Amino acid sequence: MKKIAIALVAAMLCTCMLTGCAGNGGSASSSAPSSTTDSSVTSTTEESQKDQPSQDQPSQDQPSQDTPAESSQETPESSLPDITNKNYRELDAEYTVENGVIVVYQDGHYRGMEMFGGGSGDAYVDSLNTLRSKLDSSVKIYSMIAPLACQYYIPANYEDYTADQKEYIDDNISARLNNGITSIDIVSVLGQHTSENIYCRTDHHWMPLGAYYAAEAFAKAAGVDFKDLNTYKAETINDFVGTMYAFSGDINIKNDPEDFTYYIPSNYENCKTDFYDTSFNFDYTGSYFKQVGDPQSNAYLTFFGGDEQIVKIRTDVKNGRKLLVVKDSYGNAIPGNLMGSFEEIYIIDMRYFNLNLVDFIKQMGMTDVLFTMCVFSSFGGNSYNLPTLLTQAEGQTITDGYDPNA
Repeated sequence: MKKIAIALVAAMLCTCMLTGCAGNGGSASSSAPSSTTDSSVTSTTEESQKDQPSQDQPSQDQPSQDTPAESSQETPESSLPDITNKNYRELDAEYTVENGVIVVYQDGHYRGMEMFGGGSGDAYVDSLNTLRSKLDSSVKIYSMIAPLACQYYIPANYEDYTADQKEYIDDNISARLNNGITSIDIVSVLGQHTSENIYCRTDHHWMPLGAYYAAEAFAKAAGVDFKDLNTYKAETINDFVGTMYAFSGDINIKNDPEDFTYYIPSNYENCKTDFYDTSFNFDYTGSYFKQVGDPQSNAYLTFFGGDEQIVKIRTDVKNGRKLLVVKDSYGNAIPGNLMGSFEEIYIIDMRYFNLNLVDFIKQMGMTDVLFTMCVFSSFGGNSYNLPTLLTQAEGQTITDGYDPNA
């Protein structure tokens, strides 16, 4: 029965897996609280197609304001104390389904979630294996795939309609990566913290706390220092309502905002963040943590303002380690946690990069390469950008046009 249900979801969400969208289709309901759909809201996409405006990418005329502000699999333990966790997958809950998004009523709040229907992971695996063969063995490559919230918060009375993301990551990706690529199991890591605020309720992303735990797992796998959360400065944006209202049109999401708390590392004032276009032409030096437009709807843009750019962080760490983060928007919340771990951090989006990835890694002298994105991007249509990154614009000389000492 479960395989049939998942197959139905996979068919319903085929567009979702090709583009990483919220899905579309009719609505279904259980004995749930009444849910009113706002007909003026159009369902939109998560990790949108390259030629479509991204939900987490500001428009060109949107104001941006700086604010102060070997193949192996690792399953690290968190250094922070655990809170007693609730297994939401063992509990029934009231829910509705609107536009392919399940809206669940749990712990006195509404949570919107996209469902995962599976996928082969072939493009992701083949691209990482090809990259491994083209780089010197001294360059470390890591794969860290983020699960969707439904892995932990789907209720027992709806669990047959989503696939087990850990099973797909382990079997279809991690087990097929070649020697010299380290897979980091953050599904298990995050599973230790489900009673904490690790995923947004009103948005399709994880919360900064979830990204912190993922970054901690990566730092342990990479063998670099990592700062305890109690050394960070917490900042909170109140009354956040993210993409799940637009995806579902469910008024309960809009009427149940949440707090979005992010964490600024203690050495942030000693770090510099440089911004480039997607061809690595220098634009400006500014703030990693930003306010873009209305923070109540754009809280996730706090992390360097969006996706269509290349970002470089120069830290005060002196360990010779240069990290390249290849990511989708889930990965935006990771690098700020690593400012005390690497000397330099470069960030590129798998959808918006015009250079050759192999040449960029070699010519910029990267020591570590982290692929971090959600399951939709590693199994779905976004993964087909990865082979292109390995073959486009080959043989170009790449230089950093910005000299901070000039």
